[in-house]
Amino acid sequence: MRPAGILSALFALAAYATAQPSESWLSMAEKLIRQPVHGCANVLTEPVSGLEEDGYGGAAWSLAYAMAALNVLYETTGDRAYVDGAVRVARSLMDVRDHRLAERCGPDRYRDYLRGRVLKAWGTSQYDRGNHTCYVVHQGMLLYPIADLVRLIRSGGKATADMRRTADQLESQVREVVAELEPDWRNGPRPGMGYYVSPQGRVFPNNYQSAMGRVFLALGDRESRNRARRLLRYIRSKLTLDKERDCWLWAYSQNGPDGPAGVGEDISHAAITAHFLYLCWERKIGFSKRDVERLTRTFTRAIHLGDGRMADRLGVFRPGDPQLTAQAGRWAHLARFDVAVDQALRAYVERADAPRAISGPTGALSFAYLARAEKLRRR
Repeated sequence: MRPAGILSALFALAAYATAQPSESWLSMAEKLIRQPVHGCANVLTEPVSGLEEDGYGGAAWSLAYAMAALNVLYETTGDRAYVDGAVRVARSLMDVRDHRLAERCGPDRYRDYLRGRVLKAWGTSQYDRGNHTCYVVHQGMLLYPIADLVRLIRSGGKATADMRRTADQLESQVREVVAELEPDWRNGPRPGMGYYVSPQGRVFPNNYQSAMGRVFLALGDRESRNRARRLLRYIRSKLTLDKERDCWLWAYSQNGPDGPAGVGEDISHAAITAHFLYLCWERKIGFSKRDVERLTRTFTRAIHLGDGRMADRLGVFRPGDPQLTAQAGRWAHLARFDVAVDQALRAYVERADAPRAISGPTGALSFAYLARAEKLRRR
């Protein structure tokens, strides 16, 4: 490193040291993970109930984040209690898939109106004029932390040796759900790519594709990695390089699989794609170090605007809706590459008022990412 670079790094570290809040990221994550979340008073100690009442819309956007936070906290601390909590939630979710509820309550309410049958998946009637549907994105959101939990149990050595049978059962159930979505898969639009469509043939948004891509990466077998690689190549074709900032931008969706790359995705949905891309780098399936550095600059140059202010959409470069900017913490896994991500989120937390503060299960995940990033940077 050149002398100027060394001085810049020292100044950055000095600023980082003086910007720390009174609580550590780990303690903030541990506090939030114990707070009530959809269907559960405390994911560490309490049973999950009532999930069948809302059709899992809430579970996909709350419990899924809580499970992911438990996984990251286990990776960070090695505390078996986090794995035990995640297993409890995962089992509860698997027991309220549509085919299970149809067995108990009759099939009429749980028949997917687009596919004409009951699926071994999670459906909801919240989003399509009251029609019961199993959305690909909900499956991806719920399956990823469960599949990642399986990976953690199997790599946990003696600490999780007694849970191997549980891991096998959960993996089998994950694959049941994935199989239900196989009719919605398409290879293309160019060689080596692949993507998901709705039962009517409409191409799903990029975050839907990425949500399922994370599942395949967590499963980790050869066939799953090949599927993830196809999804990565599809998503890469939708990334726009901002040459001035040397970072990636993208849009929410395209009109078709050949639709051009764009900008403007909100940072909440974009966080799903950003995490998929990060995992592609981590699992070495085609997203390079240069790529992930550009992805990190998406946060530091296109989302963080300085002084803790955040944009709410990629490519907008102005302070945005607090309900969206509060999701900036879900990009915190990128702090392992640049302490500026950590600094930006510290500044945001310190200046944020209550309506936009990072909180709830997404907050627990955000702070868990930051705690893990600190550990990884020390290595």
